[in-house]
Amino acid sequence: MTADIESRNLALAASLELSDDETCFVGIGLPSLAAMLAKRTHAPRAHLIFESGAIGADPRVPPLSTGSPCIAENAAMLGDCLDVFGELQAGRIDLGLLSAAQVDRFGNLNSTVIGDYEAPRLRLVGSGGAHDIASLANRFVILMPHEPRRLVPKVDFVTSPGHLLVGDERAAAGLRGGPSALITGRGRFSFRCGEMALVEVFAPFSVDEALEGLTWPVPVDEAVMRRSGFAPAAIDAYARLERLPAGTG
Repeated sequence: MTADIESRNLALAASLELSDDETCFVGIGLPSLAAMLAKRTHAPRAHLIFESGAIGADPRVPPLSTGSPCIAENAAMLGDCLDVFGELQAGRIDLGLLSAAQVDRFGNLNSTVIGDYEAPRLRLVGSGGAHDIASLANRFVILMPHEPRRLVPKVDFVTSPGHLLVGDERAAAGLRGGPSALITGRGRFSFRCGEMALVEVFAPFSVDEALEGLTWPVPVDEAVMRRSGFAPAAIDAYARLERLPAGTG
């Protein structure tokens, strides 16, 4: 039951990061679910873009990959990778929604290896479009289940850059934007000062539970917010999407 609550909290809270009329570059998995929720609730005019070239997408079921036909069938335009990554390069993407295997205190993401790069314990799928989104979107939001093995002080490999190692290193590297928030099933973390800090806790969890398992001293906002719940319409939309089988159709 706790896992179900966390999954719902994560998707609903992440959906609120997308505002109406914004253009959002969407990753697969949790990011797709959050973007679809936003379209079905408070942001019906949001423009969803997928790296396969779909612009103005509105999938009817959660996609399994960027090539799932459901991404294309209701899209306003079907282009190619050059079209959508060109939009990123031009600075026309307001928000990226991303997930990964690991995230660290500076918002760096790892989807490349677990362990040493030359002799990893596990080799992962790699960047896909995440590196470009993290580097070029005007801001990006990270969606991550509350699993201590995934929330680490330093990622094993920087696949997609957050604030790198110190607050001004990202700007010095010529990168746009940066991570604005990390959403877990227990709370929301901000990167206002370049390092993740707890700013909001989702019911029924406490501050201590939102920080459980994190192995470094995470700053906690003096006025940390406590969210008691989400809008009934959003909860209903989540329940409807959860009942749909993710698929390629």
